[in-house]
Amino acid sequence: MLEVLHPFKGEFNSLTDVTRWAMVRRPERACDGALNGTSRLWLRKLPPRRRPMRLCASYPRVANRIAWAWPDSELSMQLLDELLIDRRGGRRGFGVAIHRELYRLQEFNELQRAETRPDGLWQSMSRRVGLGW
Repeated sequence: MLEVLHPFKGEFNSLTDVTRWAMVRRPERACDGALNGTSRLWLRKLPPRRRPMRLCASYPRVANRIAWAWPDSELSMQLLDELLIDRRGGRRGFGVAIHRELYRLQEFNELQRAETRPDGLWQSMSRRVGLGW
């Protein structure tokens, strides 16, 4: 589903940006123009203020990728990071409103998945006994 795209390392001097991007990007599919069922379910589960509605309307393909990756914390963090930071150079990027939505999603993802260190044996025993460590 989520395909790994490797940056193109060739020369682009004589090509337009659109042509360059077409060489790297996977071919567009008919389903890329609309949100799929996974994305709709994912949107409903997000808190209303965290729902990236502009992203979904303007870039459903990207929203579908995020929704597909969301259950895997590492993959979703990597994807959001990739969308927010231009490491390839020369990319046009998203508009301010969509960038803000992606940033809020990244923030929510980090908060939601904050891993707490499991209690050790002594901490859990002291809590049960009532010592309150």
